[in-house]
Amino acid sequence: MTGRLWQRNLIGTGVAAVTLTAITWFTLLPAWGDYERTVRPAHVAAAHQPIEVDGLTWSVRNVSRSTTQLGSGAPVPSGTVRMNVVVERSGSPADGIPCTGYLVDGDRSWRAIAGAPCGPATSMEWSFLIPASAEPKAVDLRKPDFSILLRLRL
Repeated sequence: MTGRLWQRNLIGTGVAAVTLTAITWFTLLPAWGDYERTVRPAHVAAAHQPIEVDGLTWSVRNVSRSTTQLGSGAPVPSGTVRMNVVVERSGSPADGIPCTGYLVDGDRSWRAIAGAPCGPATSMEWSFLIPASAEPKAVDLRKPDFSILLRLRL
């Protein structure tokens, strides 16, 4: 009886290992891949350098800071500044893809508070309200599923 018990335990352990592997493979790995696309950009451009992605050339044309609100000229809230970033894209409007701009400073990021999403526009003027102490390093272009299409270093 004890001779067969260890065989059944070994078979049970093998079945459990195969089951856990299948659960991991079909459940966790796709979710992990989706997560990875939201934190790791597919393409990264060096500071002040254009980058070509899928036949389109992207570049940062202008970066500036302001202490006034967009349009009204009123001061921004205390401890904040408005950062303006102009991103240029080559190609025809039909070549555009939907995306939104996010300013990145290490682990922190801020979504554009003003400006058109990528789509058909070839020049995107984005405005971000950020803490005055922040020193953003890049601007991310994120697709509607929040995956990072490309990162343009500032």
